[in-house]
Amino acid sequence: MTPLFSAGTTFKDVRIPFPHVRVAGLVARSTFEDLQRQHSTATPVIVGVDGNSLCLLFDEPPTLSPKEVIERSLQCDGWCLQLGYERELHDKQQLRLKELNAPEALIHNWRPPESIDILEIVNQTWSEPPHRPTDLSCTASIENVLIVLIPTVRPWEAAAYLHFGGWNACPAPWVHVAYAREWSVRFGARLVALTHDVLEFEVARPITSREDAVAMAAVHAHYCSDTVSSIAQHAAYLLDAPLWRFWWD
Repeated sequence: MTPLFSAGTTFKDVRIPFPHVRVAGLVARSTFEDLQRQHSTATPVIVGVDGNSLCLLFDEPPTLSPKEVIERSLQCDGWCLQLGYERELHDKQQLRLKELNAPEALIHNWRPPESIDILEIVNQTWSEPPHRPTDLSCTASIENVLIVLIPTVRPWEAAAYLHFGGWNACPAPWVHVAYAREWSVRFGARLVALTHDVLEFEVARPITSREDAVAMAAVHAHYCSDTVSSIAQHAAYLLDAPLWRFWWD
């Protein structure tokens, strides 16, 4: 069996709260698969250690427990939870601007994303999709990554334990959990790797129809606008894609 560092062990001056292994990115994939076989009651997740990733992931004490995050994620679907989270942030910002007597131009109502005409985009001529990665971003690196063992048998709960999200345009942790649950059911998608600003999902049952690709491209544009330059282009990218990668600035 792959030897584990115990939860609470320090790496790069950061306390890692989960049992983990430390391996070069080149062997992260094979080690990840070994851990899946060896630890049937836990979920492995590859954690990149570039820059400030470890500090940003593990140094700040979470405001909610994993159980509380999961409970919030079950209150609605990912889209609605994200809308509610964004509206709440907007209202708080607007209230603060009014308290500061900000210019009227900065005071405005919140609006949800505009709806799209799926059939119109489906019937367009799609260009060739941009380069589509087929493996995780860490697997070409000789630098060390961590593979942590999350104490759940449901991979879609991983973001709740890692407390990922809730900064800048990145949705709150419970939004990530809700989307992960939905994508797991529909596409067999599971969170496999992350840094402080990137999530990578492997997709066991990739999208095969243009309609589904357009509909999911619209969801991804709402979820992570930084990764979607146009709905049609992203839809072409999603067709038969075995890997979904999201990045927030």
